[in-house]
Amino acid sequence: MRGRALIVVVAILLCPIASAHEAKDYTVLLRSDGTSPADIPAGVLVTTDRIFFMMVDAGDNKSQRILVDVDGDGNFSGSDDIHSPILTTSCALDDEGNKSDPECAVTYTLEMGPSNGLLPGTVSFMIQHMNGTDASYNLSFMAHFSEDNHIEDGILIQPTEEEADPRSMEAIARAGLVIGAVSVVLFGVVLIRQGRE
Repeated sequence: MRGRALIVVVAILLCPIASAHEAKDYTVLLRSDGTSPADIPAGVLVTTDRIFFMMVDAGDNKSQRILVDVDGDGNFSGSDDIHSPILTTSCALDDEGNKSDPECAVTYTLEMGPSNGLLPGTVSFMIQHMNGTDASYNLSFMAHFSEDNHIEDGILIQPTEEEADPRSMEAIARAGLVIGAVSVVLFGVVLIRQGRE
């Protein structure tokens, strides 16, 4: 019986531990003189990370809008390209603390990845500075992101299409939890039987 208990313990300890990248937000401030930082270099962002744009240009009647060249053709108004709402430094609130204008926005978040049509590499942005409703000037902004590759025990593991689907990852995690729970119960049963002998 001790041999079986030892085998169960060793099997639990040898079960692979999955590691995944936890998505992070990278903040970019939209100022009157440009963005801070000026660009996002390679090695900072990976797939599913998000860029969190925040408008901080407090000039009178100033607003900004972010245009994303998704298809990389240099034209920011294509059918696949992304446009943020017009961002201002603040939104008027009603008596209950809700925005008076539901279209008003101070921030904009963009996930880097296929969910938005973005493939790993360099993504071009145009930041439109607006005075009222007229664009006064545009600034370019670049962000680099790479595939989310995991390294375990010195082996590079490329995510597969199945791993990219959050539902399949959730199913795998649930199966792992069930297997772990069953292993713990079986180990407890073995220890109880061993104590009776």
